Amino acid sequence: MIANNRPHQGLVLDASPLELVKIKELEPVLPEEDRGALWVALDEVTDPQNLGAIIRSAYFFGASGVVLCAKNSAPLSGVVSKASAGSLELMELRYCKNMMQFLASSAENGWRVLGGSVSSKAVPLNEITPGAPTILVLGSEGTGLRPLVERSCTQLVRIPGNISVDVTVGEVDDIEPAEESVGCTGNEFRAFMAVESLNVSVAAGVLLHHFIGNNQDCNSSAYAKPTNVME
Repeated sequence: MIANNRPHQGLVLDASPLELVKIKELEPVLPEEDRGALWVALDEVTDPQNLGAIIRSAYFFGASGVVLCAKNSAPLSGVVSKASAGSLELMELRYCKNMMQFLASSAENGWRVLGGSVSSKAVPLNEITPGAPTILVLGSEGTGLRPLVERSCTQLVRIPGNISVDVTVGEVDDIEPAEESVGCTGNEFRAFMAVESLNVSVAAGVLLHHFIGNNQDCNSSAYAKPTNVME
C-alpha cells in the first residue's frame, strides 16, 4: 500500500486488498460479555492521516472496532496504513451506508451513543462514567458531526481544556451583529475556539483513554463481538 514515493524502508510485501464489511447495527448488548466494549464510528472523516491515527489509537487502547461511512470517508490507502503504524491490518473495520440508522438501531440494542462535540451544551468528559457499552462518534475536523448524526447520539461529550479562552480568542462578547448571524453565541464561540487546538485524532486518543484506557477489566471478547453484518 506504500506508493507514490512514500518511504518504504527497503521492504515490499505482496498482500491482498483490505475489504470492509458492511454493517447495519451492533448486536443487542449482553451485559456479561459487552461490559466496557467500545466501537468508534467516524462520520465523514476524509483526512487519511487522521483516519490512520484514529485507527492506531483505537487498536492501542483496545477498542472493539471502527465503523466508517460508505461515502465521504478517506479510502484505505498507503497514507492511512502508514499513519496507523500497521494497525490498519489488525483492527476490526466495518462500513455503513446510513450512519444515522446504524446509530439509532444500535442505541435500540442497548448501546450508549456518545458524540464528540465542541458545543457548550455537550457534557464535559470527566462527568461521563466509563464502563457502559459505547459507540464513540467523531466527525470531520472541519465541520464536526452532521446535524442528523448529532441528533442520533444519546449524549454529546466535549473535552474541557485548561487554557484561558478569553485570552486566546479575545473579547467575543463584542461580536458584531453580522458575525452573530452565523448562528453561534459568544459562549458557544468560546467553547468552539477552546478545543480547536485538538484535532480529531488527538481528541479520539483522549476520549478513548478516558473510556477504555484505564479499564483493566475490559473483556477481551469485545474484539470478537459479533455484529449484524451483511454480505
